[in-house]
Amino acid sequence: MNYYIYATDHAIERYQQRQKAISRQKAIHNIVEGVKRSRLIGFANGEREIREHRGVIFVCELEGTKMNVITILNSKAELRFVEDNKSI
Repeated sequence: MNYYIYATDHAIERYQQRQKAISRQKAIHNIVEGVKRSRLIGFANGEREIREHRGVIFVCELEGTKMNVITILNSKAELRFVEDNKSI
């Protein structure tokens, strides 16, 4: 993966909701490392990639050489809302 990986504020907040008592910096580090180690499991809304690592689902948007992590989902059960909801 040859992208610069950035986590949006929303993705950081979602990650912190799932991991109790974790600092913002640690959340950013964990998100970036998780995306680096993730596998592509699908696409949503054209340019968005759905990636998974150790049960954490990352919704990413490619923009040139940048990969923005838009949000974090709890499990594959939440994926059904990604295709139905165009605002994610």
